[in-house]
Amino acid sequence: MLSDNRKYNFVGELTIHRSRVLDIQCQPKDDKVNWLFLKIGEQQFSFVYKILNPSEAKYDKSFKADLAFTMIETVKNIFKLNQTYEVLRGPESIGIVKLINVLE
Repeated sequence: MLSDNRKYNFVGELTIHRSRVLDIQCQPKDDKVNWLFLKIGEQQFSFVYKILNPSEAKYDKSFKADLAFTMIETVKNIFKLNQTYEVLRGPESIGIVKLINVLE
């Protein structure tokens, strides 16, 4: 897991599936990997997320999380609020994210 001491850029709604590399009992709060990729066309943008209500987050159900992007200046000009984007864990497609709010 990457440092939680960072500036988050967006609030998003993640709807992700359990990765095939995780145990069947694992829930989003248990996953040690919090670095994912948002895919737009052929481009991928890495981000770290922090679940806002970890005990309520479940796979295959929408949950809110703060998102921090590594290339935020580029991202600001590409992403649109309330649009859905594909989420990858490495090469594996695991769900979608909708950016719902910009954090200052």
